[in-house]
Amino acid sequence: MTTAPVLGIDLSTTPFSRRGSYFALSRVTDQQDHGVHLRTVRGDARHREIVRLLLDGGTEAQSRTTAGQLTLHHGTTSVDAVLDGPGRAYLRVRGGSLTLDFRATSQYDAVLKENEHTWRFIDSGANRNYRVRVLGGTTRFDARWDGVRNSEARLRIEAHDDTATVVVDEYGGAVPTEPLGDPDVLAAHAQADFDAWCGTHGGDERDDPAIGDTVRLAAFVTWAAIVPSGGALRRESMLMSKNRMTNVWSWDHCFNAMALWRDPQAAADQLFAVFDHQDEHGCLPDYVNDAGVERNFVKPPIHGWSISRLIDLGGLTDDAIAALYEPLRRWTEWWFAHRVYGDDGIPSYNHGNDSGWDNATTFGAGVPVQSPDLLAFLALQMQTLARMARHVGRHDEAATWTARADSTVRTLCDRFWAGDRFVARHTLTGGAIDSQSLLTFMPLVLGDLLPPAVRDRTVQRLLDGGYLTAHGPATEPPGSPHYESDGYWRGPIWAPSTMLLADGLRRSGRAELAEDIETRFMATCAGAGMAENFDAMTGAGLRDRSMTWTASVYLSMVSERAGRRSLADGVLCERAS
Repeated sequence: MTTAPVLGIDLSTTPFSRRGSYFALSRVTDQQDHGVHLRTVRGDARHREIVRLLLDGGTEAQSRTTAGQLTLHHGTTSVDAVLDGPGRAYLRVRGGSLTLDFRATSQYDAVLKENEHTWRFIDSGANRNYRVRVLGGTTRFDARWDGVRNSEARLRIEAHDDTATVVVDEYGGAVPTEPLGDPDVLAAHAQADFDAWCGTHGGDERDDPAIGDTVRLAAFVTWAAIVPSGGALRRESMLMSKNRMTNVWSWDHCFNAMALWRDPQAAADQLFAVFDHQDEHGCLPDYVNDAGVERNFVKPPIHGWSISRLIDLGGLTDDAIAALYEPLRRWTEWWFAHRVYGDDGIPSYNHGNDSGWDNATTFGAGVPVQSPDLLAFLALQMQTLARMARHVGRHDEAATWTARADSTVRTLCDRFWAGDRFVARHTLTGGAIDSQSLLTFMPLVLGDLLPPAVRDRTVQRLLDGGYLTAHGPATEPPGSPHYESDGYWRGPIWAPSTMLLADGLRRSGRAELAEDIETRFMATCAGAGMAENFDAMTGAGLRDRSMTWTASVYLSMVSERAGRRSLADGVLCERAS
């Protein structure tokens, strides 16, 4: 029995997994056959639940989680789950029975017996095959064949007087041949790896009694979401979640990279995970996973903003900065070469998905749309390119990028400032779009690059418009007729918009307001976990309840707050001396 620290994890929101694994164990509550399931997070899986774990035949097992091991118990039965490598799971059964309820839901699923101790699950819904070996105990296999497929299959393992170990291997054309490991040793190795990860990316704050539990949860969510290189992924990559959001989206990865600034190689890997798939025109995909890439949409060009922040933190090596310069240049130029539809030189979003704010009211009247956030991000990206060009000795290019950044900010203010607010415009008509979306406040990310009068009026409208709730900035103000408590980008609070807004406010000289917004958001995470987004009025977690970019934003806020505190303490000490 492990003595590692217990993590306060609810399996119905935060899956148990580990760095390097494509397996996860979750308590499924949104399906008819609820209970704890072993699941796959492969990118091409049409159905993720592989087997349901029934302890003593029941579905309501209690759980205890450490980073290296999940323990389920019900009645007299306990099951220890340990993961190893990308596709192996150990289930150690003690004191009773475990039934593997195979989730044979697709039209060609089949569970067949290989020998007295081994079964194979041809899981066509998951696009994978699984081999199940039982070491010790006694077994009973029951299945129903309908002439084409198994419509039902269950394997019961009895371990009343002994210990039985179930080994589940994922495979394609050939079963794995690696020797079996000791689950206790594997759990200890996983725990040590997490402890090192948490020590690096959680910093000293992991031991802070006030926030330590939340820091460790955020660290676990990021660590456990990492999958190895292989398939379309050319390097170790952090998925957005091992619940449902099992991809690397092309702006989410920026927030994850920033949280890893203390390990520059890890930070660079998360950036390059998407830049590895830049096409010949300079375009980045919408997302990537081990099975391939999605290119129907893109995501907003916040990459320059995130790279600049990483440089400020010392989170990128000189080699990484040099290697990122050309891809970032091509990504910036792509917007002007391929997304400008008229003669005004202003690029457009083809869909809300392109902005990352999928269903924001900015896009409620149709597309394409020219949105003020896009020019703001591109201006920051140009500034970052100027900084990077100076870094690599390309000073003429640096001057050109600086001039283009200044020109882009002028265009933003000339075309999208409507006297008292920023507005988005219909690309083809130029008409202003009637929207109260927080998206139109994103030019604040420019900080002191905005004209003071524009900046101050925008901040005042943010304060007067009812956007700031007790839990953070709502993406649609609660007073809007389009507000929905669970409306995705039409109300809920999100980590990326919060971080972008707070950063811009801090660089605008509004540090107290930025600090206040961050404090509200961090308290929301402490209360509701690392959810995809949060109800703006109650703070309840919504949608995917274990998102890495939420965890990463939380870790970034914690570490930067600690850094500012240390800097202030140093200044006070210097003055005192």
